[in-house]
Amino acid sequence: MAEVQQNNGGGKGKNHQKKMTIRVDFTPMVDMNMLLITFFMLCTTMIKSQTLTIALPSNEKVQNEENMSQASADDAVTIILDAKRKVGSFDVDTVNGKVVPIIYYYFGKPGGDAGIIGPGGSVLSENNNLQESEFLANDEKSGKARGIRDIIQKRNKDVLTEINKLKEKYANGGFGSLETKDGREQAQAAYDEAASKVRKDENLKKPVIIIKSTPQASFGSLVSVLDEMQINSISKYQIDNMTKADSLLVIDYQNNHHK
Repeated sequence: MAEVQQNNGGGKGKNHQKKMTIRVDFTPMVDMNMLLITFFMLCTTMIKSQTLTIALPSNEKVQNEENMSQASADDAVTIILDAKRKVGSFDVDTVNGKVVPIIYYYFGKPGGDAGIIGPGGSVLSENNNLQESEFLANDEKSGKARGIRDIIQKRNKDVLTEINKLKEKYANGGFGSLETKDGREQAQAAYDEAASKVRKDENLKKPVIIIKSTPQASFGSLVSVLDEMQINSISKYQIDNMTKADSLLVIDYQNNHHK
């Protein structure tokens, strides 16, 4: 606080002017600053950070990655990300201002062994092997997979069977004690190592997922499909460009099913 001191210089003159000295005490301001700093520090530590958790793809090295797009018909699964279109149009439709994702997929080659492109560049609709699905969580009652997750799990059932055995072993303490923090960390490390070996096991039948996208697809669809790769323990997948055959498949499918 400020104090005002008057000083008349000890004189008794009639016209002598009084001198005023002002002294500002900063002690209360320092106390207030310390209280504010302490307050904000406590508030920061107590507020839980609001973050979005995204399951990123595994950093394991993919074997024969240069030939992934040329995988055998039995192993290859092509996923095409798209968006819902307006009826009778190729314009993107929205619900409450949001793009509705659509997933197309096919096994092996586009159009099968006969192909989708006929003489003179015509489209062979009878050979269109494109199918439609969507992003769905497991059924709440039965716990069974739905949508594209169900398709992926059926193609990767050999790996998932072994992974589920490892999860059961982990839960029963087969990788180490779960009673202490150190024990859980060691058990988790042992489980991760065993799961990595399963995903790399060439003796297990596993799919090669090829992810493609139309210009209308949203970025959220790409994040969701990469999340599915992690959830379903897919070790071989890549993001590739749309080919002419892929585009013809989508256009022909929409003409025949989205009228």
